[in-house]
Amino acid sequence: MRFILVFFSFFIALSATAQEQTVSPLAPLDTSSPRATYYSFIEIAEEVEQTYLDYRARKSARGADQLFDSFARAARALDMSAIPEAQRAEVASLRVAQLVDILMRLPSVAAEQIPGGTEDLPAGWTIPGTEMEIVRQEEGARAGEFLFSAATVERLPEFHERIIALPPLHHSAYDNWTDEVRSFTGPFFPYGFINALPDVLMKPFLGTQLWKALLTAAVWIGIGVITIGWGILMRGVETGHRSIGGLLRSITVPLLLGGMVWGAHYFAGYQTGLAGFFATMEIVVTTVLLYFALAWLVLLVCHLVVELIIALPAIPDQSYDANLLRLVARVGGLAAAGAVLVYGADKIGIPALGLIAGVGVGGVALALAAQSTVENLFGGVSLFADRPFRIGDYIQYGASSGTVEAIGPRSARIRGLDGTLATVPNSDLAKMHIVNFSLRNKCLFRHVLGLRYETSRLQLMWILEEMRKTIAAHPMVETGSGTPRIRLIGFGSSSIDVEVRATVMTPDFGQFLEVQEELLLELQEVIAKGGSGFAFPSQTVYLSRDSSLDDRVQKKIEAEAREKFQSRRDGEAVSLSGSE
Repeated sequence: MRFILVFFSFFIALSATAQEQTVSPLAPLDTSSPRATYYSFIEIAEEVEQTYLDYRARKSARGADQLFDSFARAARALDMSAIPEAQRAEVASLRVAQLVDILMRLPSVAAEQIPGGTEDLPAGWTIPGTEMEIVRQEEGARAGEFLFSAATVERLPEFHERIIALPPLHHSAYDNWTDEVRSFTGPFFPYGFINALPDVLMKPFLGTQLWKALLTAAVWIGIGVITIGWGILMRGVETGHRSIGGLLRSITVPLLLGGMVWGAHYFAGYQTGLAGFFATMEIVVTTVLLYFALAWLVLLVCHLVVELIIALPAIPDQSYDANLLRLVARVGGLAAAGAVLVYGADKIGIPALGLIAGVGVGGVALALAAQSTVENLFGGVSLFADRPFRIGDYIQYGASSGTVEAIGPRSARIRGLDGTLATVPNSDLAKMHIVNFSLRNKCLFRHVLGLRYETSRLQLMWILEEMRKTIAAHPMVETGSGTPRIRLIGFGSSSIDVEVRATVMTPDFGQFLEVQEELLLELQEVIAKGGSGFAFPSQTVYLSRDSSLDDRVQKKIEAEAREKFQSRRDGEAVSLSGSE
């Protein structure tokens, strides 16, 4: 696909540097000076042309490989550093063909006009009558070599368009090698098939033949349909997004996508022979999809590794460690996938450093815009670090309560006793006073019983004593250290209040409710045996006919008080005069 027949007379004139001889395929290209590079390219171009003619005579996979190898050697005379790495192989083939077409239409250059040797070499040399330069490489792995400059390689399409209409000055098997590159097909497509295509399909489209573009588009559509269909099928048979089996099935989707994309790219380059801008587009799409599939795969593998670790007996599935590992898998997987995407972007010509800087600036803006989300994320990390509860625990948070069902990077899901599911942001949950009922090792039994006021003192003493015996006799009640405790605590507005406090030795709330029921029934029986009962809010109204106050008693008391206070004042006056 990228070749030239260098005229015989031209080689005679340049026999000092390019004579007919057998060249080892392992021999390096001589790029030690502008002259060496110029004639080395012409020499290797002859080899490429002969290989292409052999391939045209008999298509074979071996012939195609030899053709690509010959072309790769010719491309080493070009500085391809300005072209994105992912596009260099395909773009270089077209650039070599364009350079061959241009040199065929330029006059021969005498060897003495080109700087050679090893001493006093200039930094570069310009082909007479052109803007094409061969310059010394100042840095990189090929520093010191002379190559067709990156600027020249980048402008070859422009130079080719301006000169291709001129007739060749030197004999060649083909007048336009660029068209030969665009029409190249691999062994999969015999020439009989190509010749049978209608003329409309042979017309150029974005630098390649129309039938090649249509075939490639059909392949891409097929890849998309198969990938989406397979993804839907794998999602339909998943047993759970965290199950190892589900993750293994999910991993097959990016693997399938990457495999089909790579196969389609190989077919497009090696068999279909795409060229021009359409080939560049195909390379960009291929690179994007391959690195997207790789990033997707890395993300899923991170989750799979974590789930395999959690599957070990030492880590319970719903423990804090398990959920913390899952959170790490999410954050770490996203970071790794992002790194893969940045690396892929660098391959298609988007500078990684600029992209990272842009992501950094964008990240600051995003952090300011999504402050609450970031706060929730750190709130989730705080919850995992402090471990106030775990999945399955029954907690009280603020004025609400429920069972924790999930703890995510942004929020926690808590199901209430009424069956409703509450989603609480981690930032809010981290600030709340949390009571974890599932972590207690025993339950408190505390009730205030109101007895009727008709209960006598002796009855009350007997009831209190029997209550103490009954509570202490239950096998689930803790005894000692001041428990159980049954005390008269006051006289209410309508009842005599008795507080019953005991500790039930079980962390299970359901079992506690069962024991509580037994104790309450036994206390009810004790109160009934004591001849009392439970009081309820009531008022007793006493109706009577009261007479007015006794006037005689009132006057008697007033007279006594008057006499007492008068004598006291007289005594105080005498004591004052004596002191004077």
